[in-house]
Amino acid sequence: NRSSDLGHREGENYQNNPFHNFRHCFCVTQMMYGMIHLCNLQSFMSRADVGILLTACVCHDVDHPGYNNTYQVNARTELAIRYNDISPLENHHCAVTFQILSNPECNIFANVDKATFKKIRLGMIKLILATDMARHSDILSRFK
Repeated sequence: NRSSDLGHREGENYQNNPFHNFRHCFCVTQMMYGMIHLCNLQSFMSRADVGILLTACVCHDVDHPGYNNTYQVNARTELAIRYNDISPLENHHCAVTFQILSNPECNIFANVDKATFKKIRLGMIKLILATDMARHSDILSRFK
C-alpha cells in the first residue's frame, strides 16, 4: 500500500545522524498525533489539514545531513548554493519529500484532484519551512 511504501521510503531517506534521524521524525509525528487528539484539533481542522500536518511531521527533516543551516551557509555547501542561503535544509526536506511522493508507489495523494494536491503541497511546504529555527522568533511573535 502507498502509505507503507511512503513510510519505508521516508525512513530510508533519513540519515543516521545523532538527532535528525528517523527516530526524531517518529517522535515529532507521535507528539503531533497526541496533541491533535488531546486538544481535539480534529474538531477544528479539516481532515485534509490534519493529514497535511501529520505528513509534514513525517517529512520535516528527511535527508538531514546533520549540520545546521548556519553551517550550510558558512561552508557554502551544495544545499546553501542551491537554495541561495534561504533555509537550505528546510527547502531540501521539501524537495526530497516531493521527489519521493512523485513515485507512484509512494504517492499517497495520487487520488486527489490537482487543486487539492496544490493545497496539500503548499500546506506541507509552509509547515516544513516553518521548522527553520531562524524563523522561530518571528513565528512566535505572531501569537502575541
